[in-house]
Amino acid sequence: MLSSKKIEEELIRVLGYSKFGLSPAEIFPIVNNLRKHSFFIEVKSNVDIIQEDMTDNIFLECAVDGKADYIISGDYHLLNVGKYKE
Repeated sequence: MLSSKKIEEELIRVLGYSKFGLSPAEIFPIVNNLRKHSFFIEVKSNVDIIQEDMTDNIFLECAVDGKADYIISGDYHLLNVGKYKE
């Protein structure tokens, strides 16, 4: 599993939505657990193919720089990309 600074920031932002009902004290252990179980990627790529939700491009950037074979997601913006590069 790959992660990046922007992915961590997005996770913190999304988990802060009221619909999840999580406090900052509850979010930190989740992010910490992600750090323990993923490879941190220093992202250098800049991808902008997803126009409907530009934030989703951070997952493609991490995948490219981390040389991922797959992105596992339920996000339809990412699913609609299909195959990207190799």
